[in-house]
Amino acid sequence: MSRKTALTLTFAPDEYLVTWQLPSATGGTIEAHGSLTVEADRSPRGTAHGDLTDSLDELAGGVFPFPQRVDVPILTGSLTTGANVLLINAHVTYWFTNQARISADAAVITLANVSNADEALFKSFDVQIGSLDAIAGVAPIKSTTFPKKGAAGTWAAELRSDFKQEWSDAGATLTLTYNGTFHSSDPYAFTMGFSPLLMCELAEAVSLRQIIDQWIVPLRRVISVATGRSEEITCLTVYLLNQSGAKQRGQVFGSGVTQEPYGSEREEIDKTNSPLKLKTDEVSLLELARNWQKLVAAHHPLVETYGSMLHALDQHPRSRFLLLLQAIEGTHGYETKASFAKRLKVHTEARDAIVDLVKGSLDEKQLKFLERNLRKQPPGGLENAINWLAKRLPGEVKKQLDETELVAATKAAPINAKNAPDALRIVRNHLAHGTKGYDASDLRGVVVVLEKTVRAHALELLGCPNDVVGRVLKTS
Repeated sequence: MSRKTALTLTFAPDEYLVTWQLPSATGGTIEAHGSLTVEADRSPRGTAHGDLTDSLDELAGGVFPFPQRVDVPILTGSLTTGANVLLINAHVTYWFTNQARISADAAVITLANVSNADEALFKSFDVQIGSLDAIAGVAPIKSTTFPKKGAAGTWAAELRSDFKQEWSDAGATLTLTYNGTFHSSDPYAFTMGFSPLLMCELAEAVSLRQIIDQWIVPLRRVISVATGRSEEITCLTVYLLNQSGAKQRGQVFGSGVTQEPYGSEREEIDKTNSPLKLKTDEVSLLELARNWQKLVAAHHPLVETYGSMLHALDQHPRSRFLLLLQAIEGTHGYETKASFAKRLKVHTEARDAIVDLVKGSLDEKQLKFLERNLRKQPPGGLENAINWLAKRLPGEVKKQLDETELVAATKAAPINAKNAPDALRIVRNHLAHGTKGYDASDLRGVVVVLEKTVRAHALELLGCPNDVVGRVLKTS
């Protein structure tokens, strides 16, 4: 049974009665009663009813065309519980003069007053992502003491003074810490537990969309690369400023947020076996996130290919095999652009010289054949990419590939591939062109090695030290 979390949600996924402030056709707002449904890992939706004619466009003769849809960047409402809601990027669809359906990208439920919210900008947020404790590299409890069996005495736990980690730059401060909880009212039991939490303070206020795109997604991807599995966003809180400047919590509901925060457990952390330990490896999570942001902005093929694979772990091995090879080829081409440009220049000059040399010996048809079939680019492809990546990573990537059944079979007669990269090239061509299929378990064996290789290079690109990169390649 999972230990009780120290992170408690203020609002549960449920259906709430709401009074909406719907936009009117003349630029103001009208009140309309309705409902709001918020669920785990789903976009919010709602309804509105009553006399909604003031929100509708009217044709000549008092006719209302349906359906009518209105896009509302920020839609506010008051819950009957006393809380308030901000719907981000809401869409109100009117089907009748007295009924409307509402959808939105996300909902922020808060006790703060949102009636005058023309825009939703936030400077700080808290988020819990799976395996934060596994990559932290530090536990909150330093030591425990307890009396001898059957004797009176004190049970105590001493906390580490350095379990909180903080990183800052000009634009943000990121803090990885643990929230604690204890239960002491029962005279027969005393329990305590901790939950990891990331807190971020930004220099400038941004929209919720920017928080998700620029911070939540990069952090989730970085942690997922480190653990080699899809990590969930369990809860997300943004902070609104009231008139006095005090911060008030706002719980975010939307697709991708499970609303199920977790408590740390030694067994689960050991099972995760993350090669990255932020504290002991002296790695900044903020720097890793910043580097991911830069790679995304540069359209680096590895983050665009492998990044999208991180949260689609139920793919067939055939699909993962092809995508991983695509990621390897893409990152090789991207990171060797300068040397390729030099090779291309030399190759082009040599090609042009050969064509000029034989012009007097060939007729027009023969010359066109030569120009069409003589390489316009220097040799490259998958084999070069795998050799390049294997050479720059610690460990013996090609040896691990050689030990897989698929590569061994492809190197044997009758195919006789000359080495592991050549074997993968042959298999990839068969799969890409549909000329031959392979057993899923055989493909899976190669996929395991390829995925570790791409993971290791991703951590290298993010700025992790060689020790961390090497641990990925050594994992079983």
